[in-house]
Amino acid sequence: MLRKLIRTCLVLRLELQTVPVDWSLVFLAWLRRPAIEIVLGARQTEQHRPSAYLRRRLDEVYPF
Repeated sequence: MLRKLIRTCLVLRLELQTVPVDWSLVFLAWLRRPAIEIVLGARQTEQHRPSAYLRRRLDEVYPF
């Protein structure tokens, strides 16, 4: 497993060297995505209703 992790890190390092990434633009694009707003809104409503969170977690673990 450690071997796969090291390989993954090396591949990511190699790929990131070839393509210049402007992290501020990546972050701004991430913030503008409506999916993020939907997820954050769902999280806020779940915090107000702990039973919904528990029900969702149970559905993930026991999908039947």
